[in-house]
Amino acid sequence: MNPPLSAQIRTDNRLSVVVVGGGVAGAAVVRGLSSRLDKTKYRLVLITSRPCHTYLPGALRLLASPDVPLSSVFMSYDKIFGKFPGEIIVGTATSIEENKDPLLSRGGFVVVEGGQTVMYDALVIATGSSWVGHLAFPNKETEFKEHVSSWRKKIQDAQHIVIVGGGAVGIEVSGEIKDSYPSKDITIVHANRLLLGDMYPETFRTDVEDRLRRRGVSIIFNDTIEGNAAPKGTIRTSQGVSLPCDLLIHARGGRPNASLLKFLRPSVLTDRGYVKVTPKLQVESHQNIFALGDIIDWPEAKQLTKISMGHAPVVINNVMNYLEGRLPKKAYRKTPEILAISIGRGGGASYLGYLWGLTFGSHFTRYVKSVDLMVGFARRSIGLPAHCEKEEDQTLQRHIE
Repeated sequence: MNPPLSAQIRTDNRLSVVVVGGGVAGAAVVRGLSSRLDKTKYRLVLITSRPCHTYLPGALRLLASPDVPLSSVFMSYDKIFGKFPGEIIVGTATSIEENKDPLLSRGGFVVVEGGQTVMYDALVIATGSSWVGHLAFPNKETEFKEHVSSWRKKIQDAQHIVIVGGGAVGIEVSGEIKDSYPSKDITIVHANRLLLGDMYPETFRTDVEDRLRRRGVSIIFNDTIEGNAAPKGTIRTSQGVSLPCDLLIHARGGRPNASLLKFLRPSVLTDRGYVKVTPKLQVESHQNIFALGDIIDWPEAKQLTKISMGHAPVVINNVMNYLEGRLPKKAYRKTPEILAISIGRGGGASYLGYLWGLTFGSHFTRYVKSVDLMVGFARRSIGLPAHCEKEEDQTLQRHIE
């Protein structure tokens, strides 16, 4: 496939930096580059499938609690570039084509649904994960509120809720539902013998289990539920256990949303769909394409703070070096595992993988996360004040209704 002539010819002498994905990872890169790029030398373009930043950790409380405002999840991009004259293109990027003719560009172009093409000299891919069920928010503004209302009603109407997956999402959504509806029967079905993953110590994982059970959450280990069929009063696990079930919530985790890279050669995707990257977070064999966040093939648990404070600075530094004709030098090194997991507004448990491994209970977790699920942190990360003003929330409500 060849780009149209308009996509190949520059309108000025500026180099183009394109970031695909406006979630936590992409937003962090855009904010960092905005403060370092010279507007007379560079263009900065954000391609995002949604017209606003969607903060998924906040969605767990939004869907379970009717009184939580939409602004805890849907946030304006108005301030994301700071004072830099950046550009936002709303649409889903479908593929990448690299230019073979160095006279046109040392980069290539991104194809957006509908056929629009966007030239790049340096490209950052931060497309995150694809989800099913409650976290599968639509891309169109007009459908946001319908999705929220639908899931709020499902949760409100169900008495017996089964959650598939005992990772962070499954644990946190059970706590949020228990906060709003203490009498509901909640069962987590988890494929392993302990909650969470093996990167955390068993003592921490069993402590989280104890905290859930004290809140009245039942847990079934070494079992799962296949498929996405809607329950009809009961549901059967793979081990043959029959459970009363009015609502099935899948919380196994997301899948890498990296299909736009599938046409690059040599191939840059693993068998599981993750992006192969070097320690500099450059896509293998494609030195002007960088990747970060949930999509990269890296042996670690992907967490919000690890991505925004670990991945993003590496990409920002190396993109700047690349643009200025220097070799990218900053390497990403695996950092200790850090997890703050909420079990409702009252707290939860936290783990810091420093020294011998530090664990903290509800008081610490409530302070760092549970009170607002780090919504304030998310807002500041895209240039907004930590707390949403009433006018901003009312504008958002009108905009998506």
